[in-house]
Amino acid sequence: MKRLSLRCALAAAALMSATPASYAWTRISCELGGTVANLPVVMRQFRTDGTELTQLMFRLKVRNADIPEGARADTDCTEFVGREIDVVLENIAADTVRRGKSLKMRYRYDDSLGQSQATKFELERQQRP
Repeated sequence: MKRLSLRCALAAAALMSATPASYAWTRISCELGGTVANLPVVMRQFRTDGTELTQLMFRLKVRNADIPEGARADTDCTEFVGREIDVVLENIAADTVRRGKSLKMRYRYDDSLGQSQATKFELERQQRP
């Protein structure tokens, strides 16, 4: 009996070691709707090669959150509803976002991309200039 248990344990360990490590990463994709809570701030950085990175930062008061059809989410996204979250959009014109304006955006979080790239916000296509 002990031998059978030991064999089962060894088989389970071998199976787990053969499974790719990516199964443990958290992935979230949510569609968030809400209102811009503060005046947006524009930050521009210039790289040594001359290219420019523009970031638009503001807080979004989230009213609703849904999982897009066909997207994977390890949470139901309701944790965002009723909260203000910090949003950073890249390469979006400053006049696209105004205080008090309603916005719909996609929030993506993927642990496997590393800490600096894990969180990403994108405006819904119909709201882009």
